[in-house]
Amino acid sequence: MNLFFFFLVLVSPASSIPLSSVRSSALASTLPFPGDKFIRTLLRSHAPKFATGIPLAVSPPITQRNLALFRTAALNLNITHPVTFLDDSRKFHYPVFETTKCQLGKDTDNVTPFLDSTTLGTYFKDIFQMIPSWTNGDTVLSRFDLFHGHLFANPSTGAVGVVFHSKEYPAENTETFPFNLGYCQINSNVTFVQKIMRKRNIIWIIDDRDRTSLWRVDMGVRTGDSAIDTILGGEPFYTLYEGSLGNVVADLYYLNGLELSVSLY
Repeated sequence: MNLFFFFLVLVSPASSIPLSSVRSSALASTLPFPGDKFIRTLLRSHAPKFATGIPLAVSPPITQRNLALFRTAALNLNITHPVTFLDDSRKFHYPVFETTKCQLGKDTDNVTPFLDSTTLGTYFKDIFQMIPSWTNGDTVLSRFDLFHGHLFANPSTGAVGVVFHSKEYPAENTETFPFNLGYCQINSNVTFVQKIMRKRNIIWIIDDRDRTSLWRVDMGVRTGDSAIDTILGGEPFYTLYEGSLGNVVADLYYLNGLELSVSLY
């Protein structure tokens, strides 16, 4: 039996969904990532210069257990598929817009919800739904603003995280945002405001002791530490790139009226 297949069977929640073939973990990088110190600073500091902590409610025991298992699976398989957490029987086509020319998801075919028994779908859906209030209304759930996050695994720290990107498609404006972002930007109601744009990234992390935290990152801050400052910046888009933080495992999508769903790498 393949060693990684055996390991996943041991750590994953019970499921009637069969495991698909697992790609070699050799495909995933175990080398240092540019954002290793960025992650370590979030894990070790209660008040990093570049981020503000957002309180998280205590999760039910079953959710805590499954988050721990999910972290382990993501770290050990990295860019391979934690398929036993997902319900293949409920796959669906993620919607497209502008007469099919705007594709929000990275895949043109199916996205997959979490198995209900894991409670992880509800957990991440709740985070999506609460971010607008946590950001004092700076963010809304919409296809122009917040609708997705990127799951990554950082082998150096043992942490797994999700980078939520808001303000994804600001409206084009000749004075404030003179950038054409393609079909998905058409009819955008998101106004570019620099002080809000620089805080467009929310990062959720579960550390190597299975403790969770949520942070709103200010990409416009300069800390004086080049290892951290190289991750920040990026004016005017201010994007925190998940690939700089670890191996990218999956994308999470959520819009009102749809199930929270996952697209695997």
